[in-house]
Amino acid sequence: FNGVIGTLGVVFNNFSIRNIFNKEAWSPLPMGDGQRLSIRAQTNGRFYQSYNASFTEPWLGGKKPNSFTVGGYYTNFSNGFLKESVNFSGLGIGGLSVGLGTRLKWPDDFFVSSTTISFQNINLNNRTGFSLDDGTPVLNGSFNNISINQTFSRNSIDQPLFPTSGSKISLSMQFTPPYSAFSDKNYPELPID
Repeated sequence: FNGVIGTLGVVFNNFSIRNIFNKEAWSPLPMGDGQRLSIRAQTNGRFYQSYNASFTEPWLGGKKPNSFTVGGYYTNFSNGFLKESVNFSGLGIGGLSVGLGTRLKWPDDFFVSSTTISFQNINLNNRTGFSLDDGTPVLNGSFNNISINQTFSRNSIDQPLFPTSGSKISLSMQFTPPYSAFSDKNYPELPID
């Protein structure tokens, strides 16, 4: 434990990005298009920092309830030493995601399909606690991953805060491309940089 974590975040549920440069629309922020903007930051100083931001357009195209979401995050853990120090140890995790959701007409109008493509980067800097499948420790390196998440959900509740009828269920699957199928590299036997 390295102190108290401070959090600062805002969520705007009726944002209007098309009016962001219109001075008359700022009252106090440009609103009216139903878009969602979320920004959040957490830190306890040099040991931990986390930043998240996302934007959702619920009516992509303007005629049907097709949602478009873009988001990003970065989290950094360290032992508190400066990066120039030989004792520095850090772990950085960052990512970007793009998602598209659409309402389905089958089996009924309560079903929604959401597809998200995500990119993640993990950066180790003299960090212990990570190892390969064979037990070889990994202290340094930069590792990337791309994944696709598919979610099917059904929501028929009558009220979001205190529902008295309906149901809410979802099924999610996440896929990572078979990287070895795209090249002649044997990834488990590659040296760690």
